[in-house]
Amino acid sequence: MQGAVAGSRVSAWGMVVLASALLVVGGAAALLIAGLASSSDRSVSFGVRGALSGVALDLGNGDVVIEGGGRRPQLDVQRRDRFAFGHGPDVDRAVSGGILRIRSRCPSTVPGGCSVRYRLVVPNNVPVTVRTSGGAVRFRGYQGSALVTTRSGDVDIASFCGFSLEARAESGSIAANTACAPQQLTLRSTSGSVHATVPPGRYRVEAESASGKHRVQGVAAVSDAPFSIQALSSSGDVLVEGRR
Repeated sequence: MQGAVAGSRVSAWGMVVLASALLVVGGAAALLIAGLASSSDRSVSFGVRGALSGVALDLGNGDVVIEGGGRRPQLDVQRRDRFAFGHGPDVDRAVSGGILRIRSRCPSTVPGGCSVRYRLVVPNNVPVTVRTSGGAVRFRGYQGSALVTTRSGDVDIASFCGFSLEARAESGSIAANTACAPQQLTLRSTSGSVHATVPPGRYRVEAESASGKHRVQGVAAVSDAPFSIQALSSSGDVLVEGRR
């Protein structure tokens, strides 16, 4: 008799748990369907004419591609937003002291329901500063000086030519391929890999990893070279090589 009562109690409790689980699953499904139904895709483009002394981007989890614009007189910006429930990113932009400043953040109230991607075409010799928390950062054919800081985003730089390039990441990987020998190249990641490819030549090289592999090949590492390379990682692999 007591066993029957206990069994009925367990059965009743099991029904409560099952009903709760169904409610949670149903609510999540309804939220997903509503998000898909209310999803939006928006593109915004604008140009900035005249001489700029710099570009400063603070993009949160947004991705960005910086492309070299050569001698064109205008900097072009394209932004693509994807979001749901009408909650698009908060974006502030202004030109102050000759610097174009853009800051964007997706609302935290809709996790995964918002994303932002930027593409900038930047004229030669306009310095660029990029800060992200998790967004990927890419440079393509840019000529100038750049500073990139990210927490978990990857940094991929191709055909860079300029005086100074500095990229720092916490868990993201960094890959930089330069078209000319930079005066100062600094690549540092806490746990990601670091890979620098430069024209063959003489460089002051510091390439180290606390627990990963580190290697230098295809360049002459000498103390009196005019160009400097620093490639460091705490746990990721480090490779500095001359372009073949």
